[in-house]
Amino acid sequence: MVTRIHFDDAERADEAAESLFSAGHEVAVVRERFAGEDDDEDVEYVVATPASVEDARAALGDLGDGVFVTED
Repeated sequence: MVTRIHFDDAERADEAAESLFSAGHEVAVVRERFAGEDDDEDVEYVVATPASVEDARAALGDLGDGVFVTED
C-alpha cells in the first residue's frame, strides 16, 4: 500500500515530505505530468509514502485547498 499526496506546488510537497520524514515515515517526492499532457508546466508533485492515510494526515495536519490524497 502506498499513500500518495498530490500537490500543485513543489515547495509544499517538499515541506510535506519533510514533515512525514520527521515523523518517522519513508517518503519520496515525484514530479508527474498530468495524463495526456505534453506541456512541461502542467505537472503535479506527489509525495509517496507507505504510511497509512490516517498516519499521513496526522503528521501533516491541515493540507489546505488543492491537495488530495489517494491510496494505491
